[in-house]
Amino acid sequence: MGNIQQLIEISNHFGSDPAYVIAGGGNTSFKDDKRIWIKASGIPLAGIGESGFVCLSREKLADIEVKSYSRDPVLREEQVKVDMQGAIISPENLRPSVETSLHNLIDYAYVVHTHPSLVNGLMCSLNVKKEVASLFGKDALFVEYTDPGYILFKKLQERIGKYRKVYGNTPAIIFLQNHGVFVGADGVNEIRSLYESIKRRIALETDTSLPVCEMQVYESNASRNLRDFFNTRGLKTKAVRCELIDHFCISRELFRKIDRPFTPDIIVYCKSNYLFIEESLDADQVRTACRVFEDSHGYPPRVIIEEKGGLIAIEENERSLQTVLDVFTDQMNISYLSENFGGPHFMSPAQIQFIDNWEVEHYRRKVAKG
Repeated sequence: MGNIQQLIEISNHFGSDPAYVIAGGGNTSFKDDKRIWIKASGIPLAGIGESGFVCLSREKLADIEVKSYSRDPVLREEQVKVDMQGAIISPENLRPSVETSLHNLIDYAYVVHTHPSLVNGLMCSLNVKKEVASLFGKDALFVEYTDPGYILFKKLQERIGKYRKVYGNTPAIIFLQNHGVFVGADGVNEIRSLYESIKRRIALETDTSLPVCEMQVYESNASRNLRDFFNTRGLKTKAVRCELIDHFCISRELFRKIDRPFTPDIIVYCKSNYLFIEESLDADQVRTACRVFEDSHGYPPRVIIEEKGGLIAIEENERSLQTVLDVFTDQMNISYLSENFGGPHFMSPAQIQFIDNWEVEHYRRKVAKG
């Protein structure tokens, strides 16, 4: 029980800090020889208790590592999901993180996976591979973007195996391009120390300062028009501004630095397309732009940037509105920080499509909305 309590405490520590985790992102685990306890999918790390973790059989998870699955990605992920459900010891009503097999693979008692803005400023940059090699050398493993789920697990299985052959141990730090970082150790204090060392190394020769993001309520003709337009459809809006938002609102050119998702979590909570409206548009033109957007993408915009104005979030309820604002703020932070490493590197259309269509991420979005 003591080990599980430490897992809860380290989960709450990182989960309550938006510099590391936002909404239902990230996951943590503890394992012994026979079992692994891992955060349930969609449940926030902030405030998580023992009931938020799923206990699974490591022996049954090992069967997934060697089993052959369909080449069709949709069918494959469904087959893996079924086998993972079969490995659950308790509770049966929760779904374990899709990255459970990856946690099981990392040969440390504790694993903490987060999406820190500072780390992802590097992970979502054009020069990420060169910079990681320069900053971390053999102390970390870097893996190019790979679709989450079984394919990512198999890639990590291969790359960790190669790392072990060269260095004789499992990497304690694993960086994933356009995703985040996994940190493993046999004690939670070492986990904290490793995260501090990551932060120090990245900040050593980098300007990690960000524009102030103290959100203020924002009103304009466009924001009021959008509120009325979406309210008639049962959707809520919230218009805000801050120094960070002001930076990306200046022009369409700067908006292009945030107009596509950097990570899967951004797609889960904000979708994969965002709307920019020029300051010269009148009320009818603003509404037309929203209709054209929805016709083109199949859903109303979750995020609208008004030129030289503010950010308008659109969602079903207040909880979801706040999540959109938190996650898209992270999107802007990542873009701003990426300029230290050659500028932003977005997910590709194929990578975005995989996440958009993946049942696992639809499930996470549903849980997040309550």
